[in-house]
Amino acid sequence: MIVGEFSLGAPILTVNESGRHVLVGSRCPVCGDVRLPSRTLCGADLSECVPHELSGEGTVYEAVRISLAPAGFEAPFWIGYVDLAEGPRYLAQIEADEDAPPSHGDRVTMTVGRLGTSDEPMLGPIFRKVRDAG
Repeated sequence: MIVGEFSLGAPILTVNESGRHVLVGSRCPVCGDVRLPSRTLCGADLSECVPHELSGEGTVYEAVRISLAPAGFEAPFWIGYVDLAEGPRYLAQIEADEDAPPSHGDRVTMTVGRLGTSDEPMLGPIFRKVRDAG
């Protein structure tokens, strides 16, 4: 089973010391800029970046329902941009009920689930709406 997704040659999903799947990007130690996927050098000041674990919390910026799925996926499903708490905007699958689609401003949290329907399962980040208490 493949765990994670690679972008620019670096994994964005890993298992931390607690055994929990987390997004891992980079942070500039000089200006604090956080990026996902990770960068070697900061785009703002060219300082060397360090790995940075992200919380997986965020809000939906925009989402769209995919009704005609590409090969290896089953329709329908939702994808959208999630503004992560640490700053980066990330395009990901969003889990949603048919009667409660994701919309701008919804709070979401990352889970890990199977992406696609290929014979070689791949786990990746999937965001789901945070249920309000009460």
